[in-house]
Amino acid sequence: MNYPYESIVTNKEVPIFLLMTSVKYVGMHWHDRIELLLVLKGRVRVFVEREEYLLQENDLLLINMNEVHGVEASEENRILLIQIPILYIKKFHKNIEKERFQCESFNYENQESFNMIRSIMAKLMLTTQAKGEGYEIKVQSLTLDLVYNLISKFKIKNHRHSKLKSKKNIERLTRITTYIQQNYMHPLTLNELAEKEQLTVPYLSRYFQQHMGQSFIKYLTDIRLEHAVQLLSKTDWPVIQIAMECGFSNLNTFHKVFKKTFHTTPYQFQKLSKNAGMCKSKKIGIENYNYREEANYNDLYKYLQRSIYHY
Repeated sequence: MNYPYESIVTNKEVPIFLLMTSVKYVGMHWHDRIELLLVLKGRVRVFVEREEYLLQENDLLLINMNEVHGVEASEENRILLIQIPILYIKKFHKNIEKERFQCESFNYENQESFNMIRSIMAKLMLTTQAKGEGYEIKVQSLTLDLVYNLISKFKIKNHRHSKLKSKKNIERLTRITTYIQQNYMHPLTLNELAEKEQLTVPYLSRYFQQHMGQSFIKYLTDIRLEHAVQLLSKTDWPVIQIAMECGFSNLNTFHKVFKKTFHTTPYQFQKLSKNAGMCKSKKIGIENYNYREEANYNDLYKYLQRSIYHY
């Protein structure tokens, strides 16, 4: 699955993913990284496990490793996103896999600790873009400083481990979601998946809902929508062809689902995307990522000025 971020990998020593971008849709997924999302402009809706957050400008949210999450937005936005692999942190903090963090700036009046995180994130992005002499050293320093602040200020004590963290569940869900991602264009059914996994349909339905935070039908529809967004943004194909290519049974169904999610029609979305030059592709690292990269970094400086944190 291609996500509209995760595009910049600094180097093997500090393998963080870092990007300032706009996002339309990212289906539910998980990974073994800590993810921080800062909204610079507009609003985005983020789904984490069974929770739903409407993030607005300046809101900061942390997503723990292996937490199932997705993003959608129906208006223009700009976000700063950073992902730090658990294996990298483990070199400095051996028990990181057992830790969980809660960093939700919108739930607190006192923003001092959150301003610290915002400032470090902004500095990381600006340092990476400037690429001055020895910038790799600064990036590592800032990354470790970010991790230190998370451990010292945002760690949850006496938390319960997520069931998704068990190896068996991760392997099963990986098989299931991979199969869906490979066959979304076909009339895929829960019965087919249950037979493949040698499970009953009712059990698989409950299992999927419990671990993915949504039904099988909702997840399958979201995968189809995600691919439809990419085709609408990148091609001049007729809308009906895109609907069929992405597995929707008919144009009316596609139109209804798309409008409910994005508050516009597929045709209008395609037209606006074409005018805005919305999406471009780059090959960075080991995968292709499709995203709209934002080159204006002025929004980041306010976080350096606002924070009490100085470099």
